[in-house]
Amino acid sequence: MFAPIALNNGYTGKIASALAPELEHQFHEQQPWAWNPFGSKIPMHPSQTKVSARYGLVKIQAKLCRTSMETMPHIQNAATLASDTCRKVFSERRWNCSSIITAPFLTPDLTRATREQAYVYAISSAALTYTLARACSSGNLHHCTCAGRPTSPNVDSFQWGGCGDNVRWASQFAKRFIDNVEKHSLGKKEKTKRANEDNSILRDDAAVVNLHNNRAGRKVIMTSLRTQCKCHGVSGSCNIKTCWKALPSMTEVGQQLLQKYTTAKEVSKTLVDRLQVQVGKKVATSEQLVYMSKSPDYCTKDEKLGSFGTVGRHCNVSSNSLDSCRILCCGRGYRTVVEEKIERCQCKFYNCCYVKCKICRTMSQVYECL
Repeated sequence: MFAPIALNNGYTGKIASALAPELEHQFHEQQPWAWNPFGSKIPMHPSQTKVSARYGLVKIQAKLCRTSMETMPHIQNAATLASDTCRKVFSERRWNCSSIITAPFLTPDLTRATREQAYVYAISSAALTYTLARACSSGNLHHCTCAGRPTSPNVDSFQWGGCGDNVRWASQFAKRFIDNVEKHSLGKKEKTKRANEDNSILRDDAAVVNLHNNRAGRKVIMTSLRTQCKCHGVSGSCNIKTCWKALPSMTEVGQQLLQKYTTAKEVSKTLVDRLQVQVGKKVATSEQLVYMSKSPDYCTKDEKLGSFGTVGRHCNVSSNSLDSCRILCCGRGYRTVVEEKIERCQCKFYNCCYVKCKICRTMSQVYECL
């Protein structure tokens, strides 16, 4: 998704209504300009006549939207989930993923094939796979069903059943929807005689890197399934357990990708013809995140580098971690600010019908980077 970044020049909340008038009511009351990490990176002016281009969709994406309209709310949810997860995971770091909210006007930290861009691609690809898999198992998508039962045999302690998250179908759909952005708009491609898109030759190294990170994000979802069980028996006993494969929380997925972010590898050469990237003399594994450009330290504001700086950020004066005032403030020091918090307290329930509370004011100290 994004590479330079095809991260977000569309607005997911309006895509479905634009492509299909009969879906207008589903999106009209929702936030109209939601962040869309799944569209083209090329800025589109609203006066453009092609609706798909206006909302940052390449041709194949627009076709998928028309043929799979019921997936659109889930794509919108996935975009929000990716943004929220990224900001939560990086909230205590110098780069705190705040540049996501500037979309569709992308800052250089998300257009220069940096380590941060690698994470955003991966978390967005993972979020779409995650959201669609959950939608399948909850019965909210007619395109797919529950995941097939594991091939391992039942054991005495439990039997396979329930409705597992269908990560296989979700991963395939996410790949079709997201990867075609890179294959369409970030590099010229030559179809093989068999017109197999997986064998397309991309001449844009950054696009190959983005495709790799997209795949790494989906890979995390595929390998995150764990066994969940439900007990059956008389008086709450657990004589029989029914188990299925389910995904962890998206925050946990984000943390797994954070570990890959910290160990991401710089790409020295790309093997474009095989849609692979090479780190030194070795081909990067499908689990690794890769990048092409070194990141700044994000200490000071620099629009050319996509750094917002850390001035005014809250830091932890008693911490020795990345959120400490020493690290977060980059040695510039910090100031103490006293904040007043007003909240309801000492609430009591009266008779049948109402609750009465007092208003409490508390003072607390926070520390801001200079």
